[in-house]
Amino acid sequence: MKFTLLALLLTTTSLWAIPEKDFPEVWVNKAVPHFQNLNHSEFTNAEGMKIHHYSLIKKENKKTLVIVPGRTEASMKYAELIYDLRNDGFNIFIIDHQGQGESTRVLSDTNKGHVRNFKNYIIDMEQWMKEVVLPQSKDMPLYLLAHSMGGAVAAKYMAKHPKQFVKAAFSAPMMEMNTKPYPEKIARLYSAFLVQIGKGTNYAPDRGPYIPEEDRFETNEHTHSEVRHTALKYIFVTWPNLAVEGPTVMWVNRALRATEKIDVDGKKIQTPILLLQAGGDLIVNPGRQVDFCKKAKCTLIQCPGSHHEILQEKDDIRDKALAEIRKFLI
Repeated sequence: MKFTLLALLLTTTSLWAIPEKDFPEVWVNKAVPHFQNLNHSEFTNAEGMKIHHYSLIKKENKKTLVIVPGRTEASMKYAELIYDLRNDGFNIFIIDHQGQGESTRVLSDTNKGHVRNFKNYIIDMEQWMKEVVLPQSKDMPLYLLAHSMGGAVAAKYMAKHPKQFVKAAFSAPMMEMNTKPYPEKIARLYSAFLVQIGKGTNYAPDRGPYIPEEDRFETNEHTHSEVRHTALKYIFVTWPNLAVEGPTVMWVNRALRATEKIDVDGKKIQTPILLLQAGGDLIVNPGRQVDFCKKAKCTLIQCPGSHHEILQEKDDIRDKALAEIRKFLI
């Protein structure tokens, strides 16, 4: 029965997902304009920063979906996904983390991905949920979808609010960063040393600003879909104020510290979780995702051959992943 349902979902994919062959036209003429018509607002966080957020609200919807993006990501990156899910009965809320998207940057060099403390992301999410999402959701059931760094932020948030969401789906959650050529422990100690000697706001080694000419599909480590890669590049080129590239030394250190034992947070979470693991991920390692899933109420599904951006992948990967997410959440 489970196989039959999944097969049915996959055969009807064209009804709710944009195929690559039609992607450029539909993304430009429908998905992006749809995103630009979302409700757009902001709040001031505890640090005095403006945190931007977007929402899709229809009076007929009976449930809420909270989307938590990954590092560097502006909410506009999710224009395709929000367009795909627009008729699934969810009011949709998405946030621009501090230091990226439309939100206030931490440093004057806006290309640097920086945070002073990883818990600041969780504090922002708590304020957003309390002041924006919950009041507008009233008694609606809450669902969550998080990607990469957003998965780490959401896991930390859910450990403090273990029953708030009915279900949660994680796409390639950042629970164990790929720190090659250094082992994770060495990277944590080395980054701590650099912070200690005053280099915390420097770019991490071998990282730098966003340079469009160097953002080539042939050398990217995020997706096998050329049209989706082109669309994401288009966002940063067209709206350069949204561009964020290399993380700082401090961001790396704070992220490594936050995720060192994140699998233990799985024990505290009561929400059923679907964790999609990218089989060809070059950005995060799979080990702690597996450990987290063993401790949480979690189902782990691997996406063979996928790079880190599962929901920006080529059709045969993305469609299956999105079908699993829709089957789980809807």
